[in-house]
Amino acid sequence: MEESIGKYIQKFLRAKGISNKDAGESIGLSESAFEKFLTKDDILISRLFKLSQFTEMNLLKYYYEKEPLASFRDEEFRELQQKLEHAKLLIEKNDIIIETQIKYIAELEEKINREKF
Repeated sequence: MEESIGKYIQKFLRAKGISNKDAGESIGLSESAFEKFLTKDDILISRLFKLSQFTEMNLLKYYYEKEPLASFRDEEFRELQQKLEHAKLLIEKNDIIIETQIKYIAELEEKINREKF
């Protein structure tokens, strides 16, 4: 059976030494309401955001490994890698163009200097 988001948060809080009372207060819940909150399979994103800010940890990470988000994340990563490779190729081409332009400018300067004298 898959671990619920509530159990995930509970383990995280225990590992960080954060009490249910403090965590609950950070999202506007009493300690007992927060304990009920931890039994839920679904938790409001707004509460996860607040709790993430309080704990200074991205608690949405729990969902990153779940489908369909895992597939979306992997596809976005592949797209970013492709864009990065494309940008690298453009930079390499631009470097070659710049080097050629520098050589051409140097040749023109040399030609101008020869013609002056």
